[in-house]
Amino acid sequence: MSGFDVSLADTRRSSAIAVFASLCLSAGLLTALIMGRSTQSEAAILDSPEVSIIEATLDINNPADDLDPMLTPRLEIEQAVEIPIVIDQIALEHDAFTSCENCPALSQIERRVPRGGTLAGVLDDAGIDRVEAARAIASMRDVYDLRYLRAGQTINLYLETPVTSQISETDSNENTLRLNGLSFRPDVERSITVARTWSDAYRARETISEFENEMVRASGTITSSLYVDGLAAGATDRVVVELAGVLAYAIDFQRSIRAGDEFDILFERFVDEEGDTARTGDILYASYDGRGDPKEFFRFETPDGIVGYYSGGGESAQRLLMLTPINGARLSSHFSRARRHPILGYTRRHNGTDFAAPRGTPILASGNGVVLRADRFGSFGNYTRIRHANGFETVYAHQNRFARGIRAGATVQQGQVIGYVGTTGRSTGPHLHYEVHLNGSPVNPMTLDLPTGRTLSDNEISLFEAERDRIIAIRDNAPSARSDETPLLAQAENGAP
Repeated sequence: MSGFDVSLADTRRSSAIAVFASLCLSAGLLTALIMGRSTQSEAAILDSPEVSIIEATLDINNPADDLDPMLTPRLEIEQAVEIPIVIDQIALEHDAFTSCENCPALSQIERRVPRGGTLAGVLDDAGIDRVEAARAIASMRDVYDLRYLRAGQTINLYLETPVTSQISETDSNENTLRLNGLSFRPDVERSITVARTWSDAYRARETISEFENEMVRASGTITSSLYVDGLAAGATDRVVVELAGVLAYAIDFQRSIRAGDEFDILFERFVDEEGDTARTGDILYASYDGRGDPKEFFRFETPDGIVGYYSGGGESAQRLLMLTPINGARLSSHFSRARRHPILGYTRRHNGTDFAAPRGTPILASGNGVVLRADRFGSFGNYTRIRHANGFETVYAHQNRFARGIRAGATVQQGQVIGYVGTTGRSTGPHLHYEVHLNGSPVNPMTLDLPTGRTLSDNEISLFEAERDRIIAIRDNAPSARSDETPLLAQAENGAP
């Protein structure tokens, strides 16, 4: 028997195979571990802020030129792995809206309602499809009554114009404008808006602004005119015009206004959040101290709802007729029983008073009454005659034209515009010839003692006196209407004024 032991050889062979298998398994595990760590390291690098910046600025054709040498290992990984490019989402959204090639063009235009015009006409003139215009107008039915839309009202239109590629051949010769919406302000407090909805319907909305009301006082001295000095004192155009209406029964604005006269007005105004006057309300108190006794009047509403102005004793400021039926005119010729006629050249009676004024100046009805005639009448030119109460009649001659609705049989109110100054008939220039007749005889309108308006009853007098005292208390504490006369606040740090 040889010296080779088979059992021992088999044992050694099994041990060698086991060792070799163990080495292979260990090598596989080591390789897997190394590959796993490499993947984790790559993921960590990709998630770092520096790498994000590098990816955004990486030149794909020559990446090594744009990278720091310290990042060379990272570059080797990038060359082996496809890296997604990071995009700025905000910039993308901005470009989507500003660089849109197929989006419709939006525009805003402004239109004014012409005299006798309608909103439908305004939309049609702007090029809006009539069906769309009708739908937009119909949406306003419960928000605003378009019958009150005034001439000169500004309308803002918001339009959409499709791009050429979106216009079909059937629409190429037709109107392609779409109405996205419109808006206007019928008054200072309200805004009306109409907007197209996602379903291509229209929805109208009314917005009402809220203003803070306050009582303010405008006082001053006449240096130029009641209008100019009234505005300088903080009153508005509307307040000055209403003041002239209150004082028109007691003051002859053509002859009684003098430099040095003093006026005082207490009125209500409404201001916005910035303190700017949005509109004015009623005049509660007005006084004028000029030639003769001072005149002062208080606003009072009777229990039956009639608003008027009364003196401190309760006498109505209103008279049956106004002293002068025109504002801003110059007294050019007095009432006279003998006057040399400027055209005929001989002396004749002048039964009225002439007021020189620019052509087109409004002429007012001196009092409530009925128009007897309004037509051409010989040398008087365009002529109006009105019958009033208590046997009074007034005449207005040489008018340029009559106001709308003024004709025989028409009823007029005191202060209503009945015509406009002209030079028709036998006239040397634009002026109003004004006459007052009492029981058929001409009288001087400048010296006529006219009856007052409403007389308060005993019960109404007590109510008026309470209202008068309330207005006086408000007047005495009201701030100035002038913006440069607001009360001074503490100016020093210690609170000293």
